[in-house]
Amino acid sequence: MREDLLVVLDAISGEAAKWPGLLSLALAVFSLLVIARLSILDFGHCYRLVRDLRRGGAGAGMRSVLATLLLLAFTDGALTKRDRRTLVRRTRLRMEHELFDPMPDFRWPLPDDHPDRGVPEFAPERGRRGRRLARRAHHARLRQWRAQMRRFVAKEGDWTIYLDNPAQINARMAEVQRYFDILRGEGIEEGYRDHFLCAIEVSSGFIAPLHLLTGLLVEFNDKWGPILRAFDRDAMDYEGIAMGAASLDLRQIQMFIYNCWLLWGPSIPICGCRQWDARYRVLQYGFGDENNSIEVVGEAAAIAAQLHKLAHAEVDYDRACRSNGENDAQSRPLEAMAVPANVLGQLRLSGSLHSEDGRRVNALPKAARASWGGGQDERPVLFISGIESEASIKGSLKREERRYGRIALDDAAMPSRYYSAYLWVGFVLLGRAGDAWRPLSEILGKSSQRWKDFVPFFEHGNLADRESCAFGKRQLAAKTVAAFSRLVERHPPGEFRHRFAFACAIDEPGCGYPLAHPEWGGGPSMRELIKQALRQSAERGDPNGRRLLEENILQFDHFDGRPGHHDYAACQLPTLVAAHYATFGD
Repeated sequence: MREDLLVVLDAISGEAAKWPGLLSLALAVFSLLVIARLSILDFGHCYRLVRDLRRGGAGAGMRSVLATLLLLAFTDGALTKRDRRTLVRRTRLRMEHELFDPMPDFRWPLPDDHPDRGVPEFAPERGRRGRRLARRAHHARLRQWRAQMRRFVAKEGDWTIYLDNPAQINARMAEVQRYFDILRGEGIEEGYRDHFLCAIEVSSGFIAPLHLLTGLLVEFNDKWGPILRAFDRDAMDYEGIAMGAASLDLRQIQMFIYNCWLLWGPSIPICGCRQWDARYRVLQYGFGDENNSIEVVGEAAAIAAQLHKLAHAEVDYDRACRSNGENDAQSRPLEAMAVPANVLGQLRLSGSLHSEDGRRVNALPKAARASWGGGQDERPVLFISGIESEASIKGSLKREERRYGRIALDDAAMPSRYYSAYLWVGFVLLGRAGDAWRPLSEILGKSSQRWKDFVPFFEHGNLADRESCAFGKRQLAAKTVAAFSRLVERHPPGEFRHRFAFACAIDEPGCGYPLAHPEWGGGPSMRELIKQALRQSAERGDPNGRRLLEENILQFDHFDGRPGHHDYAACQLPTLVAAHYATFGD
C-alpha cells in the first residue's frame, strides 16, 4: 500500500513539473491574442492620439499613455466588442474631456497658476517639507482626477462636458484644433472626425441673433505690418472726392474709422434675406464681450422657437424685478439685444464645414460661410442639432438615435447684465453722377473696392441691459450727427459736394428684409434715433444740423428698401470685408 502511494505521489510531482511551462505557453498565447485584438482596435492610432494631445503636459510618457489605453481597453468590455471602433471612440471620449480638464501636473516650486499656489504649507521657503506636502496633495488630486475620468467614459456614464462659459472653449482653441488635426492626420474615423463625440453644456453666457465679422487683428494674426501698409495705400487714394484741400482729410478720416471699427470685428444682425435664410441658423454666444464669443448653429425653426421662449422669459424676469407686494408692474417689450442662456451642443470647427458634402454646406447661411472663410478665423461652433447619441460608442449612427441640443434661459444669471459689443451704424459716401447720387466707387469704376465708400460710426455698449443699450444707441445717434455737422461746417451752404446714404446698422440689415428675430432689435432703431437727433439739432438752431437736414446731406431713402437693392447691406458686409482682406498682399 505504501509503495502504491509513493508511485502516485511520484506521478503527481512529475506532472506538476510541467505546469509552469504550460502556464507560460498559455500566457504567451493569451498575450498574442490580446496584442492581435488591440491591433485590430487601432491601438496604434489611439496611442498617438493620447501621446500627441498630452505632449508638453503631464501624462505624455509611454508608461502613462499605455496605462490609460489599457485601462480603456480592459474596462466595460471594450476589448471584446465586435465593432473595431469601440476603443477609438472611448479614447476620443477620454481625450475630449482631458482637453478641458488636463491631467494635473506637478512642478516645483508651484507655478503661479497652480490651485495650491499661496498655501502656506507649500511655500518654497519650507524646503523639502513643503515639497513633500505639495506632492502629497498633488497625488490626492491626481487620484480624484483619474476617478473622475473613469466615470466620464463609463459605459453608463454621462459623457457630457460641463463648462462654466463659452470663453473656456475659446481659451482651449489651440488644443481643440490640434485634436482635430491629429484625427485627420491619423485617418481616424473618416466621416466622424470633424466633431466632438461628447456633448458640451455651457452653463452661462449671452445669446444674441448676431454674427461676428472677422476682425483685422484676427485675420492677420495680430500682425500690424500688413494692416498699416494697406491703410496707408487706401488712405492716400482720394480720387473722386470733391472737397478741395480737404479731400485727403476726408479719405483719412473714413479709412481710419472703418479700420478702427473692423479692428476686433463688429457684429452684424441676422435678417430674413437669402444671405441668411437657410435650413440652419447661426447665433452668437459670448461671455463678457462679443470678441469673446463662439457660434451656435441649429435648425432655423428650432432656433426661432427657443429665441422666442428666451425673449418672453426675459420679459417676465424684468416684470418680476419691477413688481413688489403692492404693485404688479406691466410687461415691457424686450429692449436688450442679448439674453443670458445656457447651451447644450456638439463642438466642431467652422473650417471643417468646407469639407462637408454640398447638401449640408448649402444648408448653412451664405453670409456665415463667407465670414468663416478667413484663413486665421477658425471658429468654434456648437451645433444644437444632431448631437451624437450613446450609439456613437457602439458604432451605430442611425439617424433615429440622434438627440438634439438646446438653448435655455440661464436661471442662475446675475441680476446685473453685462455683455459688451459695438453699437454701430454705416453710411455710404456718394458722389454726383449727372442728376443722380451714386456710391463713389461705382462712379469711378472701382466697385470691387466698396470698403472705401463705407463710413461706420460706433459706440461700445452693453447689449444685455435695456437701459444701458438704449443709452448707448442714443449716444451713438448724437455722435453721428455731430460728426457729420463738423464735416460740413468748412463748406459754405450749397457747396458740399457729397452725400451720405444710410446703409445699415446693428439693428437694421438694410437689405429690404426685416430682422430674422425682430423682438431682439433693442428698442427704437438707429435709423429713427439718428433722424430724431438730426431734427433736434436743427430745432436747437445749429446751422450745420439744419444744413444736413435741408440740403439732404444725410439720405435715409437712397437705398429704397427693395430686397437685394444694394451691396452695402449688413448681410453683404462679410463679402465686402473679405474683398478688402484679399487686397492686403497687393
